[in-house]
Amino acid sequence: MTAGPSGPVPQRWSHTAQAESTVASALRRRLRGWVLELGVNTALVDDIVLGVYEALANVVEHAYQASPEPGTMTITAAYDHETLTVTVSDTGTWNPPTPTTSRSHGLQLAAAVSDDLSVDHRPGLGTVVTATWSKPLAAVGSAESPQRPR
Repeated sequence: MTAGPSGPVPQRWSHTAQAESTVASALRRRLRGWVLELGVNTALVDDIVLGVYEALANVVEHAYQASPEPGTMTITAAYDHETLTVTVSDTGTWNPPTPTTSRSHGLQLAAAVSDDLSVDHRPGLGTVVTATWSKPLAAVGSAESPQRPR
């Protein structure tokens, strides 16, 4: 575990809840607090939070459109071997993006702000979006930190 201002910071956390916008917002705040406590370079914090929030928002908006009942979403964040990995999963239905000039660019945005983004959609099982950031605790611009295009 790394040490934060108030003691050890867990290297992994996971939360499953209703796929609702208020929950997505609360999870965004929790993720921000966790990456800050973990010691992630502050220049990357907004990218991480934005990319993950886009995946959460996609679940809320699209995954359960065909279902009369609200579904659930799960976020899992882990820091291991100098890599931060965040997954967002649901058990809903995959809806391929149909980008317009002003909508449906969330996964493109998430890919642009992460080092790697994968989307695994399995009919009948849901979708898992996985975003990773390599060496997020290293100083941006150092020899150890990968350069991120902007």
